[in-house]
Amino acid sequence: MPLPAFLVAVVVSGASAPHPPPAAAASETVAFDPARPLKGAGWREKVYNRPVRWEVADDGGPVLHGVSEGAASMLHRGLVFDANDFPLVSWRWKVMRLPGKGPGNGRRNDDYGARIYFFFPGRAFLDSHVIEYVWDNDAPPGTIKTSPSSRRCKLVVASSGSDGLGGWTAVERDLRDDFVRAFGRPPDRRVGGIGFMTDSDDTRSSAEAFYGPVSVRARPAAAASR
Repeated sequence: MPLPAFLVAVVVSGASAPHPPPAAAASETVAFDPARPLKGAGWREKVYNRPVRWEVADDGGPVLHGVSEGAASMLHRGLVFDANDFPLVSWRWKVMRLPGKGPGNGRRNDDYGARIYFFFPGRAFLDSHVIEYVWDNDAPPGTIKTSPSSRRCKLVVASSGSDGLGGWTAVERDLRDDFVRAFGRPPDRRVGGIGFMTDSDDTRSSAEAFYGPVSVRARPAAAASR
């Protein structure tokens, strides 16, 4: 699904006011808490095709639920932190249905059961970068793909396949390390936003996913000193 230039501008415009960076003394911050209502918490929806059915559901606690029937829309808001200082991102997600797509990474297959975006905005889209964690149909975890929409958007496969469908999967990634692997250098600017998408418009199929809280934290002191 294309990532238009104005979306980065939207993320940047809302990045600073309600969501400051973690305090230097803090070790962890909650980047997304589904227990908080989506309305009034700075969340916006960008509809690409038709809107995904987004809601906060109860699955042993509040979680974000997205159902796509040939649709694509992203929930996003500003979130500011330095991935060099707070590189560890963790979350849990549950995919119920994967979009029906074949092999390859072209636009016709640019649908995923679940996506979590971290935006690294610059002054313009051509100076911006995106790391996007996805649940892929078949590529092994750790695979890095380039978005068919922009070489500045890299997809990192965090979960894969149908074996885990219907169950919660816990994920932890090192955002700084993934940025280095994707772009060949450490990030030179702060994260400016976070986004969620479950889409199936390009494959004209369906997808469904649940998202739990997303946390951002520093490395343990011993690991950080190495």
